Amino acid sequence: MTLSSRPAQPGGGQVVFYASRSQPSKENLDLTLPADGSWVSFEIGGKFGFPSVNDQDCLLVVNGIGDEITLPVMVRVRKNANNLTVGERDRFLEALFQLNLSGTGIYQNFRDIHVGPSDPEAHRGPQFLPWHRAFLLDIERELQSIDPSVSLPYWRFDEPAPRIFQSDFMGATQQVAQNGSASLAVFNSTNPLAAWVTDGVPGIRRSAVFDTATSPAPGPRGFPVLSQAQTLALGDLYADFDNMEDSPHGAAHVSFRGSISSVPLAVKDPLFFLLHANVDRLWALWQWLNERTNPQELETYTPENRDGRRLTDTMWPWNGVVTPPRPNFAPGGQLPGSPVTSSPGTMPMVQDMIDFQGYETPTARLGYGYDDIPYEFS
Repeated sequence: MTLSSRPAQPGGGQVVFYASRSQPSKENLDLTLPADGSWVSFEIGGKFGFPSVNDQDCLLVVNGIGDEITLPVMVRVRKNANNLTVGERDRFLEALFQLNLSGTGIYQNFRDIHVGPSDPEAHRGPQFLPWHRAFLLDIERELQSIDPSVSLPYWRFDEPAPRIFQSDFMGATQQVAQNGSASLAVFNSTNPLAAWVTDGVPGIRRSAVFDTATSPAPGPRGFPVLSQAQTLALGDLYADFDNMEDSPHGAAHVSFRGSISSVPLAVKDPLFFLLHANVDRLWALWQWLNERTNPQELETYTPENRDGRRLTDTMWPWNGVVTPPRPNFAPGGQLPGSPVTSSPGTMPMVQDMIDFQGYETPTARLGYGYDDIPYEFS
């Protein structure tokens, strides 16, 4: 029997096959089926550089056991939001609307998680990256429960992204001076985000201190955010690399005036999740380049002796703990499950968020990837 794949439509996704995790990928995999009917194990992964643009636009093909058999699948990864097709963009926006439902949906839980009293759970420590990885995974899985073809796109803020800040996507965003005040982002009447409401207040208050059509995001006082290359050069030790919380992460937040520039208000603007998807992508790229995926190595994660920052600590709010030093509230419940993986469980620990592709432990994979990060180490 031979396994292969082909696009079900022009530009569709493609997959590769693995006889075992320790062996390189193959575009065609020959398998010998035992006469006793016992199972034969193999693995499938997306072919790097060939993600899907629509659901079921990739065909798994089986030959050698009679007539050709095909099975439609999707190669779903997180993509650069500036490069999404119209269909990918619109499916994402509609799923976001369904989460928000003009302020009556469960999006309000996400807004209520990322507030002032919960700030120590998410920021200013080594847990910054794992905690936000779990936060992204939570909302992505909720989006996928609405539309399985959706994944979180990322805003690559060290490059111009003219297609993102338009009325048909994340909202036309006025440019203001560094000390200017924010106005409402403008949406087409057909854009689902035109009905956005948080805290009972309609609209998304956001203005930019840079030209969103031609420039990357600047940081405070006009200094640029760290580029991708500069971020990756922060060091090959986690204790150095997690300084990215200040820049580029913080710098990207304050390149706007409005809710996204304030920790207690940032999630009122759904751009928050595109910004943080890029932060997570940078961490994932750093992990891949430096092979920093073993949670037990200090070079991969450097814990602090404080709740929520040690490897085996469960993370708030998914653990439901509402006693000090945790906040006295825990919105949203436990982390949603996934049909493609059992990890990280309903109450993830810090260590569960590190080996996101299962490089060290296949069962640890979290069920997502990025369009510019290979699945295999080079």
